Amino acid sequence: MKKIEKILIKFNKCPLCRHSKIIRASKPYKNRYSDQISQLLKISEDSLLEKTKNVKCKNCGLIYKTRWFKKKFYKKVLDELAPVHPRGWDTNSKRFSKNGLRKEFGYYLKEVYKSNSFSNKNLRASQRKLSSIVDSIITKSSKQRKFKKNFQKKIGNNDVNFIQANQNKISNLLNKPERFKRFKNFSDEPMFDYINKHVKDLNYYGEVGCPLWGMLKIAKKSGCKTKFIKGDKYYFWNNKCKKNKKTCCSAISKNVNFTYKDLESFNGEKLDFLGIFNYFDHLTDPSKYIKKLLPITKSLGFIFEINNKDGKGVPVQHFTGWSKKTMLYIARKYNMKVDSNFRDIRKSGNEFFLLH
Repeated sequence: MKKIEKILIKFNKCPLCRHSKIIRASKPYKNRYSDQISQLLKISEDSLLEKTKNVKCKNCGLIYKTRWFKKKFYKKVLDELAPVHPRGWDTNSKRFSKNGLRKEFGYYLKEVYKSNSFSNKNLRASQRKLSSIVDSIITKSSKQRKFKKNFQKKIGNNDVNFIQANQNKISNLLNKPERFKRFKNFSDEPMFDYINKHVKDLNYYGEVGCPLWGMLKIAKKSGCKTKFIKGDKYYFWNNKCKKNKKTCCSAISKNVNFTYKDLESFNGEKLDFLGIFNYFDHLTDPSKYIKKLLPITKSLGFIFEINNKDGKGVPVQHFTGWSKKTMLYIARKYNMKVDSNFRDIRKSGNEFFLLH
């Protein structure tokens, strides 16, 4: 346990409003990152989650961790355990297809039959990959939704007989990926139209974080000038995020402009809108970052994972969790309006906030 203390940093005050009064929040849920990090540190997954427990600020409502990873360790996690941003690249992958699903079935069954224990790390990884495809399947009736949910449960329980017997049935449901799920992510024309409706004169569109899972292509197609800002090199995927020797930036349209410099590189330029999609929850000083963003954009669009959904707290790879109360705090502080009425995204477990 001494090893984990060396790679954690303590936070005695809220990283957004600097208040110290807190209440306990739901602990992080188990996922790929808690699995791999606990193995790296050679401690139990439960011990890791207890050490990185979530609290909630009584003043602004921000959920954050009183202890989280030092930047050099987190960079090691990204560079060595997960060098490729999986959800970003899956937007452009061929995994969501009948052939892709068939291959994942094959990989999964291979791991099941060669594994002496259902706790085998390769088997757990295969479970997650198979379940991610099933989770993105669009269902059109309550019967199909019930079947899909049960199928995912059977994957989690390694019910091989059920999975094999119903492999073709789940495959026949596969068509296009569900909006805002893993293989579609945030590339969504209705959401872009919603932003365009609420942001006056949307001509200059930008995003920060991952260029693969947002609306840069849609904005460019709509006639906007576009800009991409790369994420923090310690707390987000960076130069090692490559597939087939291609970076994420080179994998999308060459017509989309990119900047790899810090925010100061704007030199007086001002965006009409800046999208920050599932990125802000990686940062340890969101207050400082907001102050950097406001001079370069007229409006901000945030996407966050919904916290405490089904009892799940902010996961171990995220430092903060955000809610409408927190966004209202920011809006009041900087004399802005907050809009959270784009409800289409909520079904995916995410929330969209527009500050303008």
